[in-house]
Amino acid sequence: MNRLSRRLQKMIQVGYWPGFIIGMYPSHFAYKPIEVDFRRTWQHVKELNLYAHIPFCKWSCSFCTFFKVVKDDEEYYRRYMQRLNEEFIFYNTFFEEKVNIKSICFGGGTPNTVSVSDYEKFFDTLVKSNVSLDKDLEPSMEISPEIITKEYISDLSKIGIKRLSLGVQSLKGELRKGVNRDETLDILGVIQSIRDNGLNVNIDLINGIIGQDNDSFMETLKEVVAFGPETISIYPLSGKKSSMFKTSSAIMTTKEKYQLYELYYDYLIHNGYDCESHVKFIKKNQNSTHQQKIYEYLGTETLGIGSGSRSYSNLIHYGTSSWEDAKLVKKAIEDYMTKDFRELSWYGFEMNEEENKRRTIVYAWFLGVLDTAAYYQRYHSSPYEDFPEEFEALIHNDLVYTEGDKMHLTTKGRKYTDLAGTIFWSKGIHEMFETVHYA
Repeated sequence: MNRLSRRLQKMIQVGYWPGFIIGMYPSHFAYKPIEVDFRRTWQHVKELNLYAHIPFCKWSCSFCTFFKVVKDDEEYYRRYMQRLNEEFIFYNTFFEEKVNIKSICFGGGTPNTVSVSDYEKFFDTLVKSNVSLDKDLEPSMEISPEIITKEYISDLSKIGIKRLSLGVQSLKGELRKGVNRDETLDILGVIQSIRDNGLNVNIDLINGIIGQDNDSFMETLKEVVAFGPETISIYPLSGKKSSMFKTSSAIMTTKEKYQLYELYYDYLIHNGYDCESHVKFIKKNQNSTHQQKIYEYLGTETLGIGSGSRSYSNLIHYGTSSWEDAKLVKKAIEDYMTKDFRELSWYGFEMNEEENKRRTIVYAWFLGVLDTAAYYQRYHSSPYEDFPEEFEALIHNDLVYTEGDKMHLTTKGRKYTDLAGTIFWSKGIHEMFETVHYA
């Protein structure tokens, strides 16, 4: 058993979870002040994911660490959306040929704080730009179901939105209050309106809300399954209320969250859903999904626009926020609204072939399968030869199995996807993570 095998085995034994920093590679804790050569980065791109960040919320949820500000000002929203249009026009000047937009996602924050007419103007900007919209495009928007109306949903469908992601988190009133989500939630009415307008649905839930136990989570999950959403996303609670140790009877340890994963995994698999990634389950016999993440996992580059967004190209990852300035959101948004885009404070990480190889493998585990033939075609080397210790560790801990040119995660591997990803981090990324989290 090699060093990595022992380390991985120990992490599994104690129920270690690194948090959501594994959701991208490299994570934003590795970002440093950087200069971005926009032309070099985007001039040869042929297809893109497009992400637009809407950093406004009506209230602040206790579990949320995303880049956002609590603000209720429609005129300010309009100014921001105009700036979003201007930023896309700025990037459009660098495209040397027509770019195929594979996915569009409006995230936040709370995108449905902004009027539909502002989104309609954004789509007008797109169709007048040097891009084409993919034939399978399913534009998606994250929404807060407490503040959405039938009229808003209808108007979204008319401008081309095809999928809504509902931040439900829990259907238990006492648990919702505990995360500052005590507004009235008519989830059945919202879903009916979405269905009436022909849109697809994702429902977000949180595993490990303060006061939640296995029974209360599973009760909510069963209600959600009865609604028949195309996808169900389940995210473990992270941050200060997440621990390997039992600091309170009301708080699940990370090991208990792993145990709950086993319960809801089995339930969903036996009730009409497949495991698409370790945090997302997709209803059988239909194609709606979070396209942006799937395409990212498969290697499509992402252009992020809006304050707090991040872009991921094969040359550089970057955005207008860093690990250190999370509390300076208002200033960052104001800078975004007023400065030339070239003059913004950019933070990022320059990619090289080794880091791209590692990213390819980390993201393959999110899909549950590594295509070794595709890896060889891209890098002209074998992943097993590039990272022999890492693969030995996965095999020794029964996290993978091989079928032809593909290595799949086992059911156990799905459960520990994040751990399988962290062992492929480079030494430099590990050192930066330890500096940020354990200094």
